[in-house]
Amino acid sequence: MKNIRKFSVFISSTYEDLKNERQALMGVALENNFIPVGMEQFHAAPTSQWNVITKMIDECDFYLLVIGGRYGSIDEEVGISYTEKEYNYAKDKGLPVLVLIKKSSAITESEQDIGDDKYTKMKMLETFRNRVKNDRNTVDFFTDINSLKYKASSTFRNAINYVDDSAGWVRYRDIVDVINEEAEGRNKVNAEFGEHQQKMLEEMKDMLSQFGSKLTDMENKRISWEKIPTVTSEDIDKLFQVENDTLIIGNPAGDKSVIGQDDVDNIPVDSAFLLVYAADGDGQIIKTQTLSSPAQIFTSGKQFMADNSKRESARWIEALDRLIKWGLVKAVGYKGEIFELTKTGYSKADWLKAGMGIDTSKNPLDELKEFED
Repeated sequence: MKNIRKFSVFISSTYEDLKNERQALMGVALENNFIPVGMEQFHAAPTSQWNVITKMIDECDFYLLVIGGRYGSIDEEVGISYTEKEYNYAKDKGLPVLVLIKKSSAITESEQDIGDDKYTKMKMLETFRNRVKNDRNTVDFFTDINSLKYKASSTFRNAINYVDDSAGWVRYRDIVDVINEEAEGRNKVNAEFGEHQQKMLEEMKDMLSQFGSKLTDMENKRISWEKIPTVTSEDIDKLFQVENDTLIIGNPAGDKSVIGQDDVDNIPVDSAFLLVYAADGDGQIIKTQTLSSPAQIFTSGKQFMADNSKRESARWIEALDRLIKWGLVKAVGYKGEIFELTKTGYSKADWLKAGMGIDTSKNPLDELKEFED
């Protein structure tokens, strides 16, 4: 099912020098399924302006900071600009922060701060800009309105891939559709599970019937005791299981592959590399696909595919599928595009990195060559 959520984004910047840029961002946000929020929506209220700002940030899913050539008005109580104050508040709240910075070479003198404290503000702006760039944010740069629109559109699209499942806004009628769709899925699973249980019950009845026949034959002295197969406690444990006070006959979940600490040779190099590089990064593996190209695999911003061929795509999708099957990674969300390492996955990654001597500081494609030669 397509993503039916809309996301709110608070647009923060100095105002006078970035009026046109803010207006352009409003349009780009709406085109990308975002609801823009900013000082343009401020209204008279029986409370301080800062209380209104924080309330608006609290209700947003993202915070977008735009830095131009001005530092802006300074809040005398804290000694920093209102823009930097908003940024600090968004970071403290744990809101996903997106940043667009205008390149210094594209800033004219008229777009810079003026007044007696001009040079002080220029220095504070430079300090603020450097801090934001090194503060683990999603940062991109622009030179004019057109490049701003292009960069912002890409920033919004990429941000949706990492959004929390609880974020966003959904219409009531769409929620009803989602609930009904999930209910149908659960009913289907329950029906399949019921069929499986019935099949197991029939097999058990058949087994007991055969056992009864064996006893009858033995009573009639047609077979000896030695011909009756022995049953171990392990066989019984496999046949009868209890989960949540429910008797489960057989093994409905099927046999699941488990990779132990002593079978590194059984783990393909592709899967091992994908797991190790993800563990040393943000713990996520991203699978993306467009209409014009096959699926691609990334982790921690690193590309694993040597080219965009279907052969190379199949290689890394299969590597990811193995990690999912072994329980080393799990899907998050419902789009099947983002996967996170499990606790077992992190432990396995640490063991593989040490045992195989994988150097994650290198480009994965370069490091792979040493294992494939």
